[in-house]
Amino acid sequence: MNRNRTYSNGTITVVWQPAECIHSARCFTSLRRVFDPTRRPWVDMSGAQTEEIIDVVERCPTRALTFFWDDPQRAIAGREDSSKLFDRKDLPQLFPEAAAPTGGQQATTRITFRPGGPLVVEGNIELVGKDGQPAQKSFKMASFCRCGLSDNQPFCDGAHFKAGFRR
Repeated sequence: MNRNRTYSNGTITVVWQPAECIHSARCFTSLRRVFDPTRRPWVDMSGAQTEEIIDVVERCPTRALTFFWDDPQRAIAGREDSSKLFDRKDLPQLFPEAAAPTGGQQATTRITFRPGGPLVVEGNIELVGKDGQPAQKSFKMASFCRCGLSDNQPFCDGAHFKAGFRR
């Protein structure tokens, strides 16, 4: 079942991918007026100004929270190229039930190096253990730890922030 969600305030739409969430709690500890896991829906875009919401989305250590401009011509100056800016053309991948069949095309795998952070791998991913067997079900995105401090190896849990990892 696809649990991905979008939330809009008319200026931006926040995209939430719960399967990517590592529960670092940065969203709701930073801006509880918008991100409150005790209520449904848990995101209330009317709880803060757009720039405050973008600030918190940018603090998310994974791609669980991203956003796109509802009208790219009305982007806030200085925020046009955020690292958490979601490419709208990727929406059909997040919401496949709304997309037309692709005709069997192979999706490209994308690996993003984040200085001081994880390697973010996006695409069709199958994690294989040392025995050659699938280590877990396949997924579309993963943030892999580079600092070696994550308690959720091989995945990033944000431990690099606290440790001051900068490489």
